[in-house]
Amino acid sequence: MTKYQQIARRVLPSSRVFDVGCGGGDLGCSLKEKSCTVIGWDQKLDRIRENADFYKLLEERDVEKEGLGKEKYDAVVFSDVLEHLHDAGKVLRQSRDLLNAGGKVLVSLPNVAYFENRLGLLKGNWNYTDEGILDRTHIRFYTLATARKFLTDAGFIIREMEPEIPIIHSAWKRNLFLFLSRNFPSLFAIGWVFEVVPIETNP
Repeated sequence: MTKYQQIARRVLPSSRVFDVGCGGGDLGCSLKEKSCTVIGWDQKLDRIRENADFYKLLEERDVEKEGLGKEKYDAVVFSDVLEHLHDAGKVLRQSRDLLNAGGKVLVSLPNVAYFENRLGLLKGNWNYTDEGILDRTHIRFYTLATARKFLTDAGFIIREMEPEIPIIHSAWKRNLFLFLSRNFPSLFAIGWVFEVVPIETNP
């Protein structure tokens, strides 16, 4: 299961969804069976291609310069987006004003403390890559502890956290990673999906 599928299953059918930093449109595709109205923003829409049909509206926007607008949504999604922003906390705080009653924010963040990165540091290695946890375009890096603090400092309560694992085709390896990531999410998860709500709306 991809992180987009993990996020999609937390979205209620027929929801109005704001996909901030929609990238290739994988979230819109993952929501196609839920009859959602999906709005996507990204700095560049050149990657979305065949997934564009899953979005009601697509716009090229820079959320750090232009903000998040004033429309209301049932779910606002930041899927591996916030680590690319200079002031991620400001953008995340703005999303609170976009939520309908009972709305939620869904955030996925990569885990810089993943065990392979820790082993690399023990060997004196810290090698940036074109994508993944050590993506060279990441401005900020998060451990589980700092990710939680980042979300709560922005005025949210974490309802649920779900670890993300690599895409593994071997059944026994996948089951092993699922077990390890659930029991040791700070070490064996490559990232996490958080479901959060503003503090003042939490029941």
